[in-house]
Amino acid sequence: MDSETAERIARHDWFDNYEELCFSLIEGVDEDEAIRRLGGDPATAELHGVEYYWELMDGREPGDVVSMLQVGTAGTGQVFAIEINGYTGISAQRNLSRSGARVFTVYTHVNGADRIGYAVDGRPIVNEEPWGPLTPLAHPDPEPAWDPAWCSGLTDPERDIWLRGARQLVLAERVMDARIDPHWFAMPLRTVLLPEPEDNPATDIPR
Repeated sequence: MDSETAERIARHDWFDNYEELCFSLIEGVDEDEAIRRLGGDPATAELHGVEYYWELMDGREPGDVVSMLQVGTAGTGQVFAIEINGYTGISAQRNLSRSGARVFTVYTHVNGADRIGYAVDGRPIVNEEPWGPLTPLAHPDPEPAWDPAWCSGLTDPERDIWLRGARQLVLAERVMDARIDPHWFAMPLRTVLLPEPEDNPATDIPR
């Protein structure tokens, strides 16, 4: 592993503690359009911190969840979308990337069933659990929208090194040419409620 990769992984070691979260970087749309493509209404957006999710959950029955979306804009222009305990982003890759946009999503799961998705112009490129270097869905045919070098130094199954936690954010930065700021995950952001993914027409979940 080169020193730059090691430094990036160390910079994102805080992400190793996240259990269930869906984080997307979207290029080619603004915040309002990202909200719409995720099934929300930008007119309902309010400024809230992440603690708002737990306020909404207070008093609810076990297993009853809230689908809450928070969005902001990175310095490089991409929109970032964060869902605590949600998975709309990983289920709406086609819709998020349509009309020339592209999206990279990291979905972390409390049971270790993480998932990474990447889509370009309405076409899913990668969508799999990150147990090793990611394989484009078009495999074995070459997929020009995917560069295997993006995974370089981030995973080594023979040494029990997996594409988890901080390494997922490093991959997101490489693919989207962005710099992820940990403050995004704590600062107040535009916040909307979404339909549950199973009922959200923005997702690709079979109905």
